Amino acid sequence: MKFRKSMTAAAAVLTVLAPASTVFASTGESSSGTQATDTSTTVPARKDAAKSEAFRASMKAWQEATRAWLNGRVAATKAHRETLAAASATLKTALESATTKEARKAAMDAFKSAREDAKAELDAAVKALGARPERPTR
Repeated sequence: MKFRKSMTAAAAVLTVLAPASTVFASTGESSSGTQATDTSTTVPARKDAAKSEAFRASMKAWQEATRAWLNGRVAATKAHRETLAAASATLKTALESATTKEARKAAMDAFKSAREDAKAELDAAVKALGARPERPTR
């Protein structure tokens, strides 16, 4: 009985380890074959200092242009939000003081008009900024 259990355990270990042994054997670490070696004597090319300096300068210009573009977008978005907040506050006070249906409708129409104007201003500001600057390539 002990012999059968030990043989079963040994067979289980071999089945688990057998695929691993083929992985190690397939790495090309065999002594019975020819191996390719790198015999090239090429030296890596030197970096062109002028080209590298020009790239650094163009990267710096791109970073500054991108920073200015993003600051312009932030300023335009902030102005848009402030305009909407002011229009909303005006609407709130107008609705509180409105006693008739016509007055409420006029307040809502004025708010919608202010909202559309703010959106048009935002779109114009974003269009004036132009496209995002392109990152330079080497």
